Amino acid sequence: MKKQAFLNISLAANLLLLICILFLIFQTQVFRIFPKHEIPENFEYELVQLGNKALASEDVPVGALVVYQNEIIGRGFNTVFRDDNISGHAEINAINDAIQNIGLESFLDLNKSQIVVYSTFEPCEMCKGTLNHYRINDVKFMKDKPFLRWVKNHGAAMLYEVSKRQTGKESLQDSLFRLHPRYPGKE
Repeated sequence: MKKQAFLNISLAANLLLLICILFLIFQTQVFRIFPKHEIPENFEYELVQLGNKALASEDVPVGALVVYQNEIIGRGFNTVFRDDNISGHAEINAINDAIQNIGLESFLDLNKSQIVVYSTFEPCEMCKGTLNHYRINDVKFMKDKPFLRWVKNHGAAMLYEVSKRQTGKESLQDSLFRLHPRYPGKE
């Protein structure tokens, strides 16, 4: 009887561990199990116009909007080639535009649960990092990235994690932090 209970607990623990591992591996694919979300027609029109602006400069035709409480506060389109700027992606440009429109402090004070980023294309790893950094979790896109692209990006992210190294010079960075006028503890 005790052995059967132990086997049931062990099986349940292993199943839970397997689910956690699968979630970690496929976390960026969770959107596929939920129904698709419709983009409001006025936002869709804006996104197409922004994609066309990117296309006019021979950039990848992607447009993005930052929407707060159903109002567009930022617009962006890809400007990588136009501006020779590797970070000129639509989503990052839309966030920058929102910050220019309302100010950095106001943007940082917004209720992040009320921000939605709409994009014509699933955000890349760099854009996801920016969205995560600013705690913007509600992202809706028209076209997803191909599965093989996801596999390649996931492999690159794992390689990054096992390849990064700390130099041991954290005191240098700490001294730079202390020089910042808004460092905690400064008046």
